[in-house]
Amino acid sequence: MEKTYTICMIIGIGIPLIYLLLGQITDIIYGFFDGISGMFEGLHVDFNFEIGDMHVSLLPFSIQSICAGLLVFGAVGKMLIHKENQVLCIVIAVALGYLMAIVVQTLIHKLKKIENTTYTKEELLLFDAKIVNTIIPGGFGSVSITTLDGITTSYPAKSANTLEGIRQDTKVKVLYFEKNIAIVEKMEEL
Repeated sequence: MEKTYTICMIIGIGIPLIYLLLGQITDIIYGFFDGISGMFEGLHVDFNFEIGDMHVSLLPFSIQSICAGLLVFGAVGKMLIHKENQVLCIVIAVALGYLMAIVVQTLIHKLKKIENTTYTKEELLLFDAKIVNTIIPGGFGSVSITTLDGITTSYPAKSANTLEGIRQDTKVKVLYFEKNIAIVEKMEEL
């Protein structure tokens, strides 16, 4: 049994490590396991349940969750190998490996649901901004634009009135963008 535990640990560490090193080549392997997971979704057999806003999968079929389960199974088995009741040791190792696979699959599902909102430069014109680094007369500074959902974006900026500088922490309105430079105007001037 000790060899089995060692092999499971090597697989649990080796496959993610190979993926990390080889990247694109191993996408085929990951795609295979994701395809197996997709087959179960097509059967309309629900092995998942919701706890609040958490989605828990009782049938973890992603390569990451399988590797985590194998790693925990092997590690727990190696720790308990010298106990008297080997059947109990195997049951404990399998249970903890399966639990880890469920936890990893749940985290993967949660991370896939996270939405990343990005805004175009035209959409950023709708939001108020604040000068982060003072804009010197005829020169540049930087502006920070914060959206309603808390996303903050910074751009190099210059004043629409090139003879006038704008001090740090001044609230401004972005009028337009010239390439990647925000052209701004003080809020009082609007």
